[in-house]
Amino acid sequence: MAVQTISAWSGETINGVTVYSCTALTDANNEINYTNRTGDWLDPSKPWSLVVSASAAQDGAAAPLMVWGGFAENFAISGTTARATATNGVQLGELTDDLGFAAAVAGVNFNITPGSSGLANIVTIAAVATGMRFNMPIFPFYAFELMAGDAATLLAHTLTFKIVQKR
Repeated sequence: MAVQTISAWSGETINGVTVYSCTALTDANNEINYTNRTGDWLDPSKPWSLVVSASAAQDGAAAPLMVWGGFAENFAISGTTARATATNGVQLGELTDDLGFAAAVAGVNFNITPGSSGLANIVTIAAVATGMRFNMPIFPFYAFELMAGDAATLLAHTLTFKIVQKR
């Protein structure tokens, strides 16, 4: 049986900056690992950072990290042994083509720009030295999904997501 355990987003304010965290744990029977939707604490019209870390290797091949946008209070993504599906939401794009599947990941930062900055997205792990960057369409809510790039199952791991934004 596939197991997916997702914590609610919880937050704190540090030096006038909000930091919200969510963890997502999966066993080795899932093709995906994902978060709950963000809350109304995130201002989607202002820039923010997403930091993602992994407790262990996630997959035996590239493990893309996707972002979903929700347009209703009951927005959610779901699934375990198949690709994610959404209630009142849509997949917006790929934040990275590979989170760093072969080992634990101390943390990868994604600079999120609402709307379009005029600069191209940087989503390939090979370009990480230039800074991961994503022009985020403005939606009321977001959720994040790591998927098994080889269409098999992920390895057991826990992802920790942190959203940092000046409010």
